[in-house]
Amino acid sequence: MSIKEIATQLDLSVSTVSRALNDYPDISPRTKKRVLKEAARQGYQLKGNENGHWVQAKRVVTAVLPSQDAQYIDATLSKVLSGTRQRLEEHDYILKIVVIDTGRLELSEFERLIKAGDQDGFIMLRTKANDAKVHRLLKLNIPFVCYGRMETTKRYAWLDLDNYAVGRMSVETLSDAQRASIGIVSVSDRYFFAKERRRGIFDVAREHSLNLTEQNLIEVSFDEEENYLACAELLIQQPTITALICLTSTAAKAAALAVMRLKIEGRKIDIIGCDTPMDELTSSMGIKSIQPAPPAQLGEKLAKMMIARIKGVPVEELQELLTPGVVTSGFSSPFKSY
Repeated sequence: MSIKEIATQLDLSVSTVSRALNDYPDISPRTKKRVLKEAARQGYQLKGNENGHWVQAKRVVTAVLPSQDAQYIDATLSKVLSGTRQRLEEHDYILKIVVIDTGRLELSEFERLIKAGDQDGFIMLRTKANDAKVHRLLKLNIPFVCYGRMETTKRYAWLDLDNYAVGRMSVETLSDAQRASIGIVSVSDRYFFAKERRRGIFDVAREHSLNLTEQNLIEVSFDEEENYLACAELLIQQPTITALICLTSTAAKAAALAVMRLKIEGRKIDIIGCDTPMDELTSSMGIKSIQPAPPAQLGEKLAKMMIARIKGVPVEELQELLTPGVVTSGFSSPFKSY
């Protein structure tokens, strides 16, 4: 909050607020007390011993990323967080990213983070279907926004893609020939986005009587090497595969790389990548992406919601479900001859 906003809040002039903060003798003790109280509430701190001056302290928003993987930030999430950081900085907030292990110590690590008390709010990433960390924040009444929902959505602020629609669209965008034999590359369904995408995929498969079962699905982490090896093994073991639906951008790039390196003769394998940023590189890899707005814009929206929540905007006004769309390559794919 700026000096002008403090002045508006207290119905004083900007000059009066400035002089009160700098202890001018012509400002009454009562007015000084009001101004200093509001300034402290808004994060201003007195710097210097003698003849000190009031400055607005940098405020902190902590993004919490759960992971057991060596590589835990993929290209999409990196761009989302870049947009979040830029927008937060415009409002004098610092974005801090903390990685918490998803093992049995996950909640205790999160408790220590909360007790440190050096953040104004939390952005929760890769939310689980039933996330104990979110329940803890609700109990403590700490401002937070989830990038991705839990199964229960009523009591907290969230920004999410309609992942059930993503799953359906990933199958519906394929032609009949491409649907002949589909492989699915997914992270664990303890992540709610993966659970919803799987549900959408298998619902469409049943509606169209496609031969798609859990045997067509491989489960991997967010690690690039693990994704590549799993995709390569799947393509070798199931030579009839005509399309790979990848539920993360890491999996989509790994699948494209596996197809290229295996040099499979006489086969065209289509790759659908959920949340895969489309640029010249990914387009040249032959990936078709299903995503909402560009990731950096989503990050900016996430930052706006976080600031609004810190200011006390009700959670009911801070819940947004994004509609996905299909983004196709404007470049020729090197895999068309396979």
